[in-house]
Amino acid sequence: MINIWSTEAWALAIAGIALLLIGIVSGNWFIASLATCGFYIGWLYYRLLKLEHWIRSGTRTSDVYEDNGFFGIIIRQLYDQKKSQNRRKRRTKQLLRRLNQNISALPDATVLLNREFQIEWCNQPALYLLNLRSPQDLGNKIVNLIRDPELQAYLTNPGSRQYIEIESPADPGISIQIKVVSFGGNQSLLIARNISDQKQLQESLKNFVANASHELKSPLTVIAGHLEMLEDERDLSEAGLRSIRTAQRQIERMKKLIEGLLLLSQVESRRLEPGEGDRISITELMVNLMAALEKYAERKQLRLAHPDGLFLLGIGIEIEGICINLVENAIKYASPGTPIDVSWRESPNGEFIFSVRDQGPGIEKQELPNITKRYYRGARSRAETSGSGLGLAIVQHAANKHGANFDIESTLGKGSCFSVSFPSYRCLHETRKAADVVTHADY
Repeated sequence: MINIWSTEAWALAIAGIALLLIGIVSGNWFIASLATCGFYIGWLYYRLLKLEHWIRSGTRTSDVYEDNGFFGIIIRQLYDQKKSQNRRKRRTKQLLRRLNQNISALPDATVLLNREFQIEWCNQPALYLLNLRSPQDLGNKIVNLIRDPELQAYLTNPGSRQYIEIESPADPGISIQIKVVSFGGNQSLLIARNISDQKQLQESLKNFVANASHELKSPLTVIAGHLEMLEDERDLSEAGLRSIRTAQRQIERMKKLIEGLLLLSQVESRRLEPGEGDRISITELMVNLMAALEKYAERKQLRLAHPDGLFLLGIGIEIEGICINLVENAIKYASPGTPIDVSWRESPNGEFIFSVRDQGPGIEKQELPNITKRYYRGARSRAETSGSGLGLAIVQHAANKHGANFDIESTLGKGSCFSVSFPSYRCLHETRKAADVVTHADY
């Protein structure tokens, strides 16, 4: 700082001496003052132009120069800031280089998208799994390169489901699973993996379960017939009769288990395309539901309501399976005499929602994540009922197959609500009045 003041003081002293000399020689102090001030201002302007040129050139550290005056403070501050910025840039480049190397080494295809779903970066597996090209496809929208309606719907609303499964655009024989993760507020990371081996394994397991279940039906039918014949024997003791009836109950349980396995193997197949399926009338569906529940005395507890004129695109037997399993589940666990509300409604975004609400004991929070797993039965259900543990698994897989979401809300001591939301592309209408609602009395 002392050096700066001395430099500026010497400049002013030289200007003062120049003023005296020019004034004495010329005898005109006005001209002397004007010449001295012009020289001093020109010297300052030259230094200012030099500083401006250095700043305009990007304040490159290689072009920095010395100035011992006030401008030197500005130069040194800018020089230090530029050196610090260069160090940060080098560290950032090194970090990005390592990050790119690590991501490129991932076996899954990884694509970085901006808020417009334009490709900003992709790794090597994305080139052969998603049929992308780098750098030619950078800046293009991924929906223009991978033309799949399900992918476009998923990118628009990634929170609607955990992932989607589609065919690889590079090879239709390869099945890929795509998951989108949002970050940074306006960017997304698309991760795709090859699940062909998993799909083949699932298909083999499904075929095995279906074949085994089918083969078990014939011997069970024969055994059930012989038990009926033995039950009609007059000389049968009371203990023998009890044993036969116990065996018959177990056979019925086995039949239900086999039926559940067959239905589960059916609903575990590929996802339906948005326009695929039969036109199913919700009104007829509810009529069939009530007919299937004829054997239950608790049928009188049901309170049904739905708008008339609604239709779904899907597989009828699987949609019926969703409805029957959810209502039977509610009948098993609902408190005696309490109503069970079964309804269809339309959400503001055009989805049809089927819900079953009971006033039973509810489900403990720690059991909710496992309740849709096959063969899983909670502590309460194991103690009080004799179900197979497949009902909610069937509902989950059938919902996924139709692109629907299965949600469970439950409060201990107050009851549970099971709901399935079908996407709008599966929902159809007929011309109807808004007040047309079918209730239980119509059945």
